[in-house]
Amino acid sequence: MPTVLDILNLNKKYCFNPSKDNPNDLPDQTGIYMISAKNRDCLEKIMVDVVIPELDGFPIIYIGISETQGLKKRDYRNHFNGTARKSTLRKSLGSLFKWQADRLYDKGGKYKFKPDSEQKLSIWMQDNLIMYYWLIDNGLSDLETKLIDELNPPLNIAKNKCPVNKEFRRYLSELRN
Repeated sequence: MPTVLDILNLNKKYCFNPSKDNPNDLPDQTGIYMISAKNRDCLEKIMVDVVIPELDGFPIIYIGISETQGLKKRDYRNHFNGTARKSTLRKSLGSLFKWQADRLYDKGGKYKFKPDSEQKLSIWMQDNLIMYYWLIDNGLSDLETKLIDELNPPLNIAKNKCPVNKEFRRYLSELRN
């Protein structure tokens, strides 16, 4: 029986490396994406004893979709170059880096990190992460849920019900609050 990833790979897979690829080449189309580390070494201090799935030999840490904003705006601008206020990925990474004292809260209780920490995070992400993506129009939410179920990326908290890494996700949730 084919896996969800097998079905996804019937579509063309793209890879974006923010340290060398032009963000203007990213499409403003809907799709699904996986954020992966370029190597495990960059994760060793922030994800101890975590089981991390791989794609093409790269550790997958997060899966997401862009339904309305398009991949360029959602992924590059919000995740790789934005703030934790608009990116749960950035919120998780900054929390794992123990930047809780660098949080700046808005009136609604949401936070981003101080500008220098956001800048450090952007640089770290651009140096250490890549993004795989597939241009897909329909069924994105269901596909995202099935991929999270199948692959268990450690930084996906909300839709991740896998018992593996459950304690890490609980720890990450506490750090993020």
